[in-house]
Amino acid sequence: MRATIAALVAIAVLGDVAGAQRSLTGASQPGIDVLHYEFHIDFPLRPFPDTLQFVATATARRTAGVQSVALDLTNELRVDGVTVNGDSARFRHDSAKVFVSLPAGSGDTLRITVRYHGAPKDGLIVSRDSAGYWTAFGDNFPDRARQWLAAVDHPSDKATVEWIVRAPQSHRVIANGELLEETPQLQASGAPGLMLTRWRTTRPLYTAVMVIGVAPFSVYELGNTACNLAELPGCVRQSVWITPDVRSYMPGPFAKVGEMVSLFARLVAPFPYAKLAHVQSSTRYGGMENASAIFYADNIYRRRSMGEGLLAHEIAHQWFGDAVTTREWPHVWLSEGFATYFAALWFEHSAGDSAFRANLAQMRQQVISSRVTNDKPIVDLGLDDLRRVLNSNVYQKAGFTLHMLRREIGDSAFFRGVRSYYQKHRHGNAVTEDFQREVEASSGRKLGWFFDQWMRRPGVADLSVKWRWDARRRGVELTVSQNPAFAPYQLSLFMDVTDARGRVHRVKASVPAARVSTLQVPLRIQGAPASIVFDPDTSILGKISVP
Repeated sequence: MRATIAALVAIAVLGDVAGAQRSLTGASQPGIDVLHYEFHIDFPLRPFPDTLQFVATATARRTAGVQSVALDLTNELRVDGVTVNGDSARFRHDSAKVFVSLPAGSGDTLRITVRYHGAPKDGLIVSRDSAGYWTAFGDNFPDRARQWLAAVDHPSDKATVEWIVRAPQSHRVIANGELLEETPQLQASGAPGLMLTRWRTTRPLYTAVMVIGVAPFSVYELGNTACNLAELPGCVRQSVWITPDVRSYMPGPFAKVGEMVSLFARLVAPFPYAKLAHVQSSTRYGGMENASAIFYADNIYRRRSMGEGLLAHEIAHQWFGDAVTTREWPHVWLSEGFATYFAALWFEHSAGDSAFRANLAQMRQQVISSRVTNDKPIVDLGLDDLRRVLNSNVYQKAGFTLHMLRREIGDSAFFRGVRSYYQKHRHGNAVTEDFQREVEASSGRKLGWFFDQWMRRPGVADLSVKWRWDARRRGVELTVSQNPAFAPYQLSLFMDVTDARGRVHRVKASVPAARVSTLQVPLRIQGAPASIVFDPDTSILGKISVP
């Protein structure tokens, strides 16, 4: 999500206690499971909208005998009325929520409708872009949907969504899901009026990735891609939604997006949604992985600076973050770390091993130089402020950790575990222990030590490695010292040993979690090595010095 290639790549764990820990960043409504949202949004006919009219209906299953529900909605918007199953309901609107009284009952289905109006200050960004067009774009991450949508604004409660939007005919509306309708409406005078547009999803989403975009769009069709690699029959239809003045930029880097979707579908599972639109938008992020309608910052198009890394990152989110969504915010690496690593896998596929290693080296340097590395673990159970939910831990450190896991258990077990994790939690939620369980099953190994040292605690490895030739054993002896600033790490240390004849031998030494350890390299050669290169394929997250 939201990363350029320079802000990329995960693994974490939580243990059984973590899943039960009380959330410090909000939660779903106990006893209420939202199944579907229907959002009606009316823009005025005048060219720059201010006051908007909203009708939000949540269809929810009541799983316990709760007598009220609280929907997130800022008090910047004024509530005009609430109904439950068509009957007027008592409600109270404070600074952040609409509290709605429910009729007695349990195990039933409720339709809770909130009518409200106003000019959103955030969440739905209504403004003029750099070319002077007025536009409106949802920008909800992480919990800003409440700035314009009456909803349970938390990733643990996913639902399908239908958008019913009326906007001036000079504009078009893009949103999640499939397009059901675009119907022009006339004014009473017979003059052109508004356009009624409806989009609907068949797959459940969480509120941060439920969006609309309204602009004078020109649509560049990329056509059918990834045929027979989608959950729905046929191909993945892709398009780019842009303002007319940047159409000459097309297709540019978007020429590769079909191949990206195909690669990730083969590595993980079929593409999860009905279509994929790439939208020139207004967002505080470089890219935002809204399900089936990715939003990218306007200036990336105008500067012609869209990069393959950003595209691959946001596309990977369609599987990780959108289809499989973190249940609690401390596990957001399951979204960002996976997207970061899969963007790196795109470069491994498209540009080869050297580009892949360069990408990993860049990630590693960003982690080593980041202050948060030493202060917080990847899975930060103390997270209590969503303004700090994104950092290099959940992007680069988590992504690089996924690479270390791949090297630790091997390609087959790694990708088998990823696929099993995805299939079990597809269109649902997960926490770190869910992923750990699947890779342990695929590898036949207990990996608590790995998740514990890389996910549950801060820091990186810091090694000093000395080697000497043991003529009696005709082998190499290593002395590995670990910096006492952090607890020692258990590591797989790969090395390229060049013998006296110039042949290179790739070997692995298992380094125990000890301050100082002496190891025999599992290699017998005739004479002292000409040279040894440690970590030649960039597989250890940390620093290695060779005195």
